[in-house]
Amino acid sequence: MNHVFVDFENVHQVDLTLIGAKGVSFTLMVGVKQTKLDTDLVEKLMEHSASVRLVKLKSSGRNALDFALAYYLGRAVLVDPTAYFHLISKDGGFDPLIEHLRERHIHVRRHVSCAELTFTWPGKTPPVGDSVAKPVARKVAKKAAAKKVAKKVATTKVAKEAVVKKGDPVDEWLERVVKNLRDHPKARPVKKKTLLAKVGDLIKKPVGGSEVQAVIDRLVKAGNLKFGEKDRPEYSF
Repeated sequence: MNHVFVDFENVHQVDLTLIGAKGVSFTLMVGVKQTKLDTDLVEKLMEHSASVRLVKLKSSGRNALDFALAYYLGRAVLVDPTAYFHLISKDGGFDPLIEHLRERHIHVRRHVSCAELTFTWPGKTPPVGDSVAKPVARKVAKKAAAKKVAKKVATTKVAKEAVVKKGDPVDEWLERVVKNLRDHPKARPVKKKTLLAKVGDLIKKPVGGSEVQAVIDRLVKAGNLKFGEKDRPEYSF
């Protein structure tokens, strides 16, 4: 529920769609010197007389309307403490009261006009430009996000295709070494040093390089090779 209190002595423009709107309690505070109201406003008030409150002060005085508004606000807070309360006024004198209530976890805010109300209701007119600008902005943002995702997907796809196409060189080297050792069992090196040299020769890489060691590690991991006493190679194919 949203309780709206309009300081009509201070703010003279009222969004007529507020009056009688579902989920909105509307109170119009009118000063003693305000003897004329717009006919459209009067008709709207009469149409929803059962659900709105028109408070007309009968005597004047310094801050008279402010004190009266504070009284009706306090009554509403007591009746419906979990609701949202909105004061429509340009008078900053309400701010200490608002701060006091907010410290007690009451949802209350002051707005300088009805256009600044933060909640929505049936018939609410969006600020100038919002009806077009915001949907367009959302559409542009959505399109940009979709484009970003598509680009990321495409980049990932290209990267994966490149990996598949290029392949892992160690796999290729391992296949070459395994074929040679399997096809020529009598020519298998009996010393680790000789094996390293043979692998280096088969894959065309330096004996002391990481590439040769990578192939040896793969052979060991696959269970095709282990080193026994004095690092003598033992094969299993």
